[in-house]
Amino acid sequence: MKKPLILISLLALTSLMGCNGQGDNKDKKQLVIEDFGVAKIEAEEMDIRYWESDDSYDGEDVIESDKASGGKYLAAAYKDGSPEASFSLVIKKFSRVTMSVAYAQMASNLSTQIDMSKVYHFDIENLSAASFAEGKNILAARTSAESWTLMDYVPQEIYPGTYKITLSLENDAPACPSIDYIQFKTVDASSVDPSDMTEADIPDNDMRNLQQYKYICDSDVYSYKSYATGGDFSAPRGMKLKYDYLENASKYYVQVSESNNFADAAIRESTANYYMFQNAKLATKYYYRAATSESGLASAQVKEITSTDICPRVVYVPDVLNFRDIGGWNSSLVPGAKINQGLYFRCAQLNGAAGATSSKLDSAGKGLAALKELGIKCDIDMRDIGNQPGRGTGPSPANTADWPFTFVSAAVASGTESVRWEGGSSSDRSIAQQYVKIFNAISNCDNEPALLHCTYGADRTGIVTFFLESLLGMSQEDMTRDYLWTQFTQGRTVKIDPAEGAEFPQWISKTNALEGESFADKMENHLISFGIAKSTLEHIREIFVPGYVAKA
Repeated sequence: MKKPLILISLLALTSLMGCNGQGDNKDKKQLVIEDFGVAKIEAEEMDIRYWESDDSYDGEDVIESDKASGGKYLAAAYKDGSPEASFSLVIKKFSRVTMSVAYAQMASNLSTQIDMSKVYHFDIENLSAASFAEGKNILAARTSAESWTLMDYVPQEIYPGTYKITLSLENDAPACPSIDYIQFKTVDASSVDPSDMTEADIPDNDMRNLQQYKYICDSDVYSYKSYATGGDFSAPRGMKLKYDYLENASKYYVQVSESNNFADAAIRESTANYYMFQNAKLATKYYYRAATSESGLASAQVKEITSTDICPRVVYVPDVLNFRDIGGWNSSLVPGAKINQGLYFRCAQLNGAAGATSSKLDSAGKGLAALKELGIKCDIDMRDIGNQPGRGTGPSPANTADWPFTFVSAAVASGTESVRWEGGSSSDRSIAQQYVKIFNAISNCDNEPALLHCTYGADRTGIVTFFLESLLGMSQEDMTRDYLWTQFTQGRTVKIDPAEGAEFPQWISKTNALEGESFADKMENHLISFGIAKSTLEHIREIFVPGYVAKA
């Protein structure tokens, strides 16, 4: 079986005290699982600010007991209140995780069997809520209120990352057992074959569609054709924001924002009890709220979700294919740095040409609205001059009176593969001069975020993006995956095998043959040879890579 790529989350690499099931967790309210095995968090170590114990314990939340793990346990909660406890689970390796909870009956319920699926709800941020296997949900009667039963929940495959787990009391719960600790048994899940995955395997915080997600989970970067087979799979599904706690309605109103005050947040509509939020930035916390009426939004419950940090950031602009951001990938220029998001996007054409891909901005204006929401203000068009608007004079198809677009004509003729890397000439047009125009525009991306495209956003777009990503210190493996991603685009076959004349491996070998201390420096020297000013390239590095200081 193919093994998924072990993807280490940005959130999981913050300065945390680790726990591998053999030592104590030093950072309360957080359980860090470094390796496979068994680890647990004591109930009293969770964030219990919003927990209220039962009256029978005189209002004490945490009870001391020599029969409890760690000498304490969390008392039963008020049945008609709104108790809530939470902690963060940090997973460092792709794991099959079995969560178990040690429960005990209250003294007043010892003779009663309790259906625990109707008592406590474990919401796992970005994943499906914890559930019991059929027939495993009954807490049996007993003789002591301190007789603990460890109850298993259904195992889940969990990718590296940080997951907030919130425990809350279900409405109309029949009883409220006490909790001693929560245990996690983790085993290596890398034997899972990505081809066996279903929609249910995609975490809520991941925006990719199923085919794209399968590819991301496959460690073999060259397996791309196994997941991109026919049709168009370039559009993401969106990040899933759930509000299934609301009553059933024919329409729901939703607001999403990076701020919990929802200042200027648009009101979105959905007919389902979830909303698929498009174009989330990677590794970013979002707040959302939903209601069955617009007026109900102001008092609606506010939920949080942190988007995946796994690249690429796939973008949805209706009817424009192969749209993605190069931000979020690691850069070698600054230790620990990631390329800034929202500056440079690559895509297929914005307006159709006869016989070419159907990619084009939709007539209803939804694509224009998406471009505006993304903040893009510059259209760099690399198509043959005859396919460009006004034969290269513009304006951009994205240009509107309320959101003007800068148009950059940088025509590179199709069929010029043999001279593109060198920046040669074709039909009396210098390709190097087109590269100068492109990189001058990219150097202004901090003021005018840009999209660059040819027809499919594949080869001509691919080589310029390769130039830029190399300059910014992306690894060759990351650049390869980003390049091969175009296979998801309608009717496009991307080659990687040198025996088939594939361009990409030639770009790699030619760059490696240049002078320079690093691959990034070799590329900078190559771009300077086109006539692009070193100061322009250094400025590009400054605006794309946090912490980079331009060199003279």
